[in-house]
Amino acid sequence: MIQAASTEPRRMQLYDYTAVNPDGSVLKGLMEASDPEAVWHAISVRGLRPTGVRAHSRGRFSGFLDQLTKVKLQEVVVFCRQLSTFVRVGIPLTTGLETIAEGAGNKRMRQACASMVADLERGGLLSSALARHPQVFPPVLADLIRASETTGHIDDTLVRSADHFERELQTRTRIRGALMYPAIVFCMALAVATGLVVFVLPQFRVLFDQYGAKLPPVASALLNLSSFISGNAMWILIGLLVGVLGIGYYVRTEGGKYRFNQVLLRVPAVGEMMRAASIERFCRALSDTLSAGVPVGTSFSVVVESTRNPVYRRALRDVGEQVAIGESFSRSLRKTSLFPPLVVQMVKVGEETGTLDQHLAETARMYDSELDDRLKRLTSIVEPVLIISVGTIVGLVAVSLIQAIYGFASAFKG
Repeated sequence: MIQAASTEPRRMQLYDYTAVNPDGSVLKGLMEASDPEAVWHAISVRGLRPTGVRAHSRGRFSGFLDQLTKVKLQEVVVFCRQLSTFVRVGIPLTTGLETIAEGAGNKRMRQACASMVADLERGGLLSSALARHPQVFPPVLADLIRASETTGHIDDTLVRSADHFERELQTRTRIRGALMYPAIVFCMALAVATGLVVFVLPQFRVLFDQYGAKLPPVASALLNLSSFISGNAMWILIGLLVGVLGIGYYVRTEGGKYRFNQVLLRVPAVGEMMRAASIERFCRALSDTLSAGVPVGTSFSVVVESTRNPVYRRALRDVGEQVAIGESFSRSLRKTSLFPPLVVQMVKVGEETGTLDQHLAETARMYDSELDDRLKRLTSIVEPVLIISVGTIVGLVAVSLIQAIYGFASAFKG
């Protein structure tokens, strides 16, 4: 009996290869193929002389580390700018991707580029190749490229994408920079207070017990706290570790992220800053995709899924469902109660005049300025609060120590 040939596609995997250029220089690279023979053939077709092909080795530990090593947004910006330059000067996409892979410092970026080269050599499109790596490239990039493939202006779209991701990166950097100083001051204050309570005060406890000195209530309470912490340090650390890990795990779940961000949005100053950042990102991303020619339905769904704040993401999903059944975009936004009247009005005017992308871009610029103001205002509020808090903690400990010293002196005289 003749068995039918298997129609199951062969599994693709990565191979390391070395080859010699016509000028005699040695070339090393990474390629995705079904088997080593396919790698030899692909290299030979390019006019190179292959000298070695072997399966890309990835141990369990190495693979685990690869999953932890994320591709930074700055690396995506560099990728877009480099590839746009190669396309503009007429270098083939496969050659450009191979060149980027050679210079990429991130292993996941190199592997993604190698996989995309294989997809392109099999006749695939760049947008489809990008879409296969959502953990490396933001999904919005594939949709922007897909819209430009019909017009042939891939280089312009790559530049526009790089600008988009660069503005996103600048927003993240500003927010982190504004929160860095308060976080450092708080940690230092906590470390100083812990050091005084755990290491300094116990030394006085021995002297006071030895001479039977009577301590003031505040000093006595601090000494009791110091004794409790010193005697149960291991259990306290275990409890803190379990608590931090538990909270961290809960916040990583879908429901935990949603509830945590709901609480943050209600915090004065912090919530206002988060609202401004979420609105600015949403308006800018939707404006950029619409300007690039991506259809409204595709643009909206991609932008919504790439929204970082889960509260806004869930609300915008509802907006998308309402718009799909014929509801006005501006009216749907108003129902969420997450967008101020100004944003709703700008969207309404954009809908009516057919210039939604331009009005969204203007809204993004306004909220970009507002985000700067919010960050400055948050810093101006947090700084005095931290100074007063640190002063109170240090002052309380200092006064307690002085009272303790007076109590010790009184006992010594007695």
